Amino acid sequence: MKLFKSIPFQSDDKEYEIRIYYDEMAINVLAFRDDFPANGYRYQVKIPKACSSKNVLSLHPVPELVAKCKNDIQEKTWDSLSKSIQQSGVD
Repeated sequence: MKLFKSIPFQSDDKEYEIRIYYDEMAINVLAFRDDFPANGYRYQVKIPKACSSKNVLSLHPVPELVAKCKNDIQEKTWDSLSKSIQQSGVD
């Protein structure tokens, strides 16, 4: 996948970036910290063969997915899920 855009932001005095990757079949939006995925969430849009992913990148739902990624970090949704998984006894 190719990197389309990287959007830096800060939360709890930590530096993050939202990266938007694409290929001819999909667009992926995910948060990174220190060059590693910041959590287990990834938002993906599958692109129909008749469309160009490059044309879709500036349209809905990509800005909304960037906002969701930021919100996941700010609201610590992954931390909450991780605690629930650990409490359930799943390895």
